Amino acid sequence: MSRLSRRQLLMTSAGLGLLSGFGGMPMGAFAQEPRTLRLADGNIGQADPHKPVDFPGSILMFNLYDFLVRPMPGGELEPSVAEAWEISEDGTVYIFHIRDGITFHDGSPLTAEDVVFSANRLLTMKRGYSYLFSSVDKVEEVDGAAVFTLNEPFAPFLAALVRLAIVNKRLVMANLAEGGFGDLGDYGEAFLSTSDAGSGPYMIDEHDPQTGTVMAINTDYFGGFAENPPEVIRSRFGVEAVTVRQLMPRREIDLTRLPLPPEIVTALAREEGVSIGQDRKPGMFHFKMNTQKAPLDDVNVRKAIAHIFDYDQIYGLLNVAGNQQGIPVRGPIPTGVPGFDPDVSLLKKDAEAAKAAMAASKYAGQNLELDLVWFKGMALQEKYALLLQANLAELGISLNISSAPWPQIVEMATSPEASPHLACVSTSMSTTDVDSMIWGEYHSSAAGTYLSMHWLQMPEIDAMLEEGRQLTDPAARETVYRELAAKIREQYPSVFLYQPTDLVAYQEYLKVPGFGDPAQSVPIMAGNYQYHRMSMA
Repeated sequence: MSRLSRRQLLMTSAGLGLLSGFGGMPMGAFAQEPRTLRLADGNIGQADPHKPVDFPGSILMFNLYDFLVRPMPGGELEPSVAEAWEISEDGTVYIFHIRDGITFHDGSPLTAEDVVFSANRLLTMKRGYSYLFSSVDKVEEVDGAAVFTLNEPFAPFLAALVRLAIVNKRLVMANLAEGGFGDLGDYGEAFLSTSDAGSGPYMIDEHDPQTGTVMAINTDYFGGFAENPPEVIRSRFGVEAVTVRQLMPRREIDLTRLPLPPEIVTALAREEGVSIGQDRKPGMFHFKMNTQKAPLDDVNVRKAIAHIFDYDQIYGLLNVAGNQQGIPVRGPIPTGVPGFDPDVSLLKKDAEAAKAAMAASKYAGQNLELDLVWFKGMALQEKYALLLQANLAELGISLNISSAPWPQIVEMATSPEASPHLACVSTSMSTTDVDSMIWGEYHSSAAGTYLSMHWLQMPEIDAMLEEGRQLTDPAARETVYRELAAKIREQYPSVFLYQPTDLVAYQEYLKVPGFGDPAQSVPIMAGNYQYHRMSMA
């Protein structure tokens, strides 16, 4: 698509009220207009692809940028910018041959030089998914190929590449501002916070990290599109479930990306023309317990909390309007990935075990008061917190419950002192390898994000995580991760509630392969929100 026609496309969209909100234009008015998908998201979104580790940022990343490999249904990896690659016998050198003819959104060619620049930017900034690439020693361009040299074998390396977004070096370098990276200034942070430098299937026209994003289709995208793909994407951040309930039946929202309370899912399922789908991905919903804040610095107190919680009441809430919202779990590793042990018993409420653990703690007999924070706008989390509050009262523990917007929770996560005693947190695999979830949660070097609000830092756990990264034999990795899961369970860093399946509301005229057919699901965070795979009737 030419730049002129793209601008005309977006001006038409603006005329329909898409730049200022969802608008009240009936769908019939779009008959001769761009196919426009309006997404309602509960969180804010960060456009810089090398900074976020959350869902909204991942959606932007997968649609604005491309990668050496792309995630596909069933957890497979598909060659993308890299048309082929070679791996040394010792597993420490990867040579990626770059596909010819790929262009960035500004029309300039994508080369191995851009891959090298992108990798070095991610590693230097030490933000976002940089922890997935800690084994990289150097990245260089050799005869038109991108060559990664690792300091040791790293089994999840290919899987990690779905989080290495490739940015346009020339465009970023032309938009440097003052910053803390020497001659590289801010490394393009200010520019990429509102603009894109990608080659993906969509491109930014307008982005405000607090309110929303407008993207237009990149018809020059080499990877192709489904039939009748969305031509304009209008994402709005900070949307609450009650707003979805009001606007979805009026066809003013096409797709949701926020946890919906059961009563709203049930109501929407009755609405003509509205579908309820399942966004399946291995993950975990927790009450993360701050192991560095008294009284949760005592493992016996954490054990008591884990045993007093009434899991059966939670499990009873998971079937909503015929859709399963989650499944019971057996510890820190979700079903179907290395380290999951089906022989481990499900946790059940055991008041006697809880009281015994409290009696064994150094805080026995004291009046304890804890704070819990849940994500504002996710009403279901408040229900879980209230259930925990009632359960803890049986142990004489008071629980103060409060909500906070997502940016505030992210800020709380930066230190043990700022983190509450307990936090409602959902985690999921960000690549097709389990390392992408558990390293960020449990390795000491990755502390300081919402993933690790339990602040569990143990050399023994670190060593097991490191071993799991280095082993290339699947059976050996399975053994290590099962031992790791057992060690984590012993420490009770979280109340592991369930493995979530997000229930998604969308209009019937929108075809989203991963939400209806499990075989078409891309099982990583935001994998099913790749808009070029969607169709609009």
